[in-house]
Amino acid sequence: GFQDVPSNAYYADAVSWALEENITNGTTATTFSPDDTVTREEAVTFLWRAMGEPAAAENPFSNVSDSEYYAGAASWAHEKGLVSGTTFDAGAPCTRSMVAEYLWKLEGSPATGGNPFTDVAADASYAQAVAWAAEQGITGGTTPTTFSPASTCTRGQIVTILFRALAE
Repeated sequence: GFQDVPSNAYYADAVSWALEENITNGTTATTFSPDDTVTREEAVTFLWRAMGEPAAAENPFSNVSDSEYYAGAASWAHEKGLVSGTTFDAGAPCTRSMVAEYLWKLEGSPATGGNPFTDVAADASYAQAVAWAAEQGITGGTTPTTFSPASTCTRGQIVTILFRALAE
């Protein structure tokens, strides 16, 4: 019962699932903050928790201390090929295309049909991921013809996407 999660909100069931599965908590005891922007550190942490908090190899990031709450998640995401490099931009906003790409890569980067969105270039690094997520019903567009790949993902959106992709 969060004050800011109406029972008829599109994300209400997803919030309940995320809490039950220990993927995330509220931002306070009475609020979930569904419209707050998700950062990259939060996104990989939510996904890592949803996958059971698997152990990862050594921390590959020069700018992530092992004491950071997201260190294990970021290392795991790197090991799985979801993120790359030797630095992790933890506080940067997570975009809609990033979430689709993380999930698509976890599924083994399956081939997909055509991309239905006019704002996703065929040669974009995330084009196949977005097409896959739409085909799977994990997420749709922001309109029937646009995906808004660079738009930031909110807490309500990300738990809904994870719920659709991972809840059994």
